[in-house]
Order: sequence, then structure tokens, then C-alpha cells
Amino acid sequence: MIIRNAKIVSAKGIREVDILIEGERIRKVGKRVSCSGEETVDAAGLYAFFGGMDAHVHFRVPGAEWKEDFYTGTCAALAGGITTVLDMPNTNPPTISVNALGQKKEMARKDSVCDFGFHFGATENNFEEVKKASPSSLKIYMGQSTGGMAISESAIRRHFLEFEKEKPICIHAEDEKLAHELGERNAFVSSSAVCKAIAWAGECKRRVHLCHASTNTEIILAKSYAKASVEAAPHHLFLSQKDEARLGVCREVRPPLRGEEDRATLWGALAQVDIIASDHAPHTLSEKKEGACGFPGVQTMLPLMLDSAKKGRITLEEVARLLCSNPPKIFGIEGKGEIKEGNFADIVLVNMEKKWKVKGEKMFSKCGWTPYEGMELFGVIEKVFLRGETAFEEGEVIAKRGSGKLVMH
Repeated sequence: MIIRNAKIVSAKGIREVDILIEGERIRKVGKRVSCSGEETVDAAGLYAFFGGMDAHVHFRVPGAEWKEDFYTGTCAALAGGITTVLDMPNTNPPTISVNALGQKKEMARKDSVCDFGFHFGATENNFEEVKKASPSSLKIYMGQSTGGMAISESAIRRHFLEFEKEKPICIHAEDEKLAHELGERNAFVSSSAVCKAIAWAGECKRRVHLCHASTNTEIILAKSYAKASVEAAPHHLFLSQKDEARLGVCREVRPPLRGEEDRATLWGALAQVDIIASDHAPHTLSEKKEGACGFPGVQTMLPLMLDSAKKGRITLEEVARLLCSNPPKIFGIEGKGEIKEGNFADIVLVNMEKKWKVKGEKMFSKCGWTPYEGMELFGVIEKVFLRGETAFEEGEVIAKRGSGKLVMH
């Protein structure tokens, strides 16, 4: 297959070239690539990104399949230009043992339509299971969230010491003790946790990854340490406390939405952020009425950033850096991140001149709602290729159930 006349976007720039695909891989990228007998896709006027990677999703399997599963979650990913997802461990049962990880892999292999990987969960005492599993990353909850996986500071420090130093520990940074004392989860609660995590990481000389930074202060603190990477979530960039009245019962998320000033300064700090990840955390509306925390977001993440590029708030190159090239580097996933020879043919074709309206009823997620309801966005995902095969086209998922592959464990 040859994709002709695409404007390829990378963190390094934009260039109009042809892409020759053979099997699952990109064979050649260049001007006027010639190869007889190949299927041709004319991408004139479209931008081509490497498939986005969402390093922070909660697809609720096992234990809460009524609000998401690997099929619906990965369908939503493809529809949003995401070809690789990394799932979090706070399921029921949680992904905290070799057996639990094995079971989750089999469930994902059966149902996923995009590539996938898993973060392993840390508990008070699963040190031996972590060693046996030897996962690519470890998730530590410093504060309570869905799944109740928060652990003590003594257990956190032991995991920091024992987990392989060059693999990232992903941190949900909320100081649970301080949150209890203050009676709220304000910005100090997150900043306090970041300070502790960075100090412990520095003592151990290990890698650490800060999940969903919600303020500029957290980013500054994390970036004071050379082995820290930082993630921001779209809802902290596009929503604030002023949206809570509109969101009503759906407003709860952890870390919480911040003030408008915090949201603005988070945009100002985006150059220091390493990746954007959705923290896709679907709940039904009835669960939200009961106080469940989390927003769906895997399908809207890339479109929101594309719209921001169209409006001049960020460049397309920055979108590629944050959503395409940096996530695979941080989590050690090979063959992903950039449209170049030898990499997998995960390619997303985008029409930056078209607009569309976000509607919960048209999202692929089972939860059926979105915090971005009614927003009009520039940037329509026209076509998605996964490992050289058409996976999404004209609003429909083409990929077969079970076609996604494991890329990280």
C-alpha cells in the first residue's frame, strides 16, 4: 500500500511525502515513492500522524464491564486516532499478581481492536509478585481513587527501592493524610505528594512518572528531578471549576478540576510536560450521581489537541510530541511513535479543515456521556491504519475484534 501526498507531522516538523507500507511495517518514506501494483491511498490535503498512544486508560476489565470493556474502549481509542493504550491496574480483582496480569492479557487479546499494554499495581505487600511479573511499569496510588489502592508511605518507599530503577513508577500524586486533615483535595494535596515522590525517587536514583499533573506547581516540582517524566490530562487543560455547574453530577474527578488560573498556567507549562494522557475513567450516569470520580476521554483527547492547534494555542508538532512520539519512549515500546522506515504502520489521517460536534450519544464508550458535550472541534479523524490494515474509516471501526496486540506488560 502507498499513501501519497500526506503532510506527515512529527515532533521535528511537517513534510509532504509518500509512505510505502509492506505488511505491518513502513518500508519507505520519501518523495514520489514508486512501487508497481500497490493499493494507493490519496491523502492530498490531509495530515498524517503516527497513531496516538494513550498511556493512561481504565477499561474496567475485569469486574466492571457494564461501563467499559476492551472492545468498546479500544473502539473509542481508534475513533479518536489512538492506536495503542496502556491500561491501569485498579480493576476488580486488581492487576497486582502474575495470575491477575495473565488473565487480563487473555481478556484483552480476545476483544481489543487496537494495541494494548498494562501497568502493574503496587500494594502494601506484593513485592514478590512485582519481582515475578517483572512488569514494564508500576502504578502507585499515594491517595485513594477508584479501586481503593492507596498504600502507606513505608510501602511506597520499599517499592521505590526494589522495583527496577530504569523502569518508570507511575504516581497518582495525592497526599492522603493531608487530604484527610484538610477535608478537601486541593492543589496542596497534590503538590505535597509530588514533593515526597520526587524526594524518594532522588534518594533511590530511580525513574518516576507523574500522572495527571493538574497544576504548574506540580510540573515545576517534578521537573526539578532529571529522572521524572510528567503527564497532563485533557480535562485539566480544557475544563476548570467554572464548568462544574454545567457538568452537575458528572463533575467529580481525581485530581479535581482546578481554578481558571491554574488551567491557564497549565497551558503555559505545556512545554515542560512530556505526554498527554486521557485518564479515561468511564462511569455510568447513575454511578456519577452517587459520587463516582472520573471522566471518559480516550476518544476526544487527540481531537481536542488538534482543535487547539488549529486555533494557534499549540503547534501540530507539539501534538505529535505529546501524543505520538514521547509516550512510547517513556514506556519502552519499540516500533511506535514516528512515521519512519521500519516502524509499525500505525497511521492516522486527519482533515484539519473539517469541524464536528462532540456528542455523548455518538461516543463508542459504554458510559454514553462526555464532559465536552456540545463542543465544536476542528480536526476530523478520516482514517486510521493499525499495523498496515485499515482499522477505522468514515466514522466506523473496521478492525476485527481481537486484532489488537500486546505491546507492554
